Amino acid sequence: MSRTLAGVLVGLMVVALAGVATAGIPDPDASTVTLAPDAGMCTCPAGDGPAYEFITVEARRADLTPIAGIPYGSFFFTVTGGDVTITCVSVPPETNGAGIIDFKMVGDETIIALPPDPPLEVECQIYTVVLSASATIPVNSFDIDGNGQVGLSDFGQFSAMYLTSDVRGDFDWNGTVGLSDFGLFSAHYLH
Repeated sequence: MSRTLAGVLVGLMVVALAGVATAGIPDPDASTVTLAPDAGMCTCPAGDGPAYEFITVEARRADLTPIAGIPYGSFFFTVTGGDVTITCVSVPPETNGAGIIDFKMVGDETIIALPPDPPLEVECQIYTVVLSASATIPVNSFDIDGNGQVGLSDFGQFSAMYLTSDVRGDFDWNGTVGLSDFGLFSAHYLH
């Protein structure tokens, strides 16, 4: 082997090792999982509720420096508190320069979670590292009466909540049951 080729190979090994060293392993205590402010998930018996926006994951090393470039496929979520699995949609390809990635989430089944039922607890794992921080997502169902169908009884209950702050009818999570909530409810009527 020539000296030049050996030098090139050693140089490539140094670059490769430096890349692995700088990639870093997420620290479970320094990394965070946060929710979009004033938001929750809405579900429907047909399993076609609107996407929840957003769960934000921030990957950081133990020294608190962000980890960029972690592919979205390296993030895994465990959901407890409801018989549902969560699908991530509209995900960026990897964490950005600040170590942040946003996940829109959609439940694949209906969740009947009326107050005071607990919200969903979402735990995030990056690679094999389970983050210490978890997030809780409050959940509303368009099936307000819980009979498995969005029908006339649900419409009656929703109309009694109109222009109030009743959280069960606040499908856009803005603090008031209003016109946009009616639009969301009516899109799921008879599901």
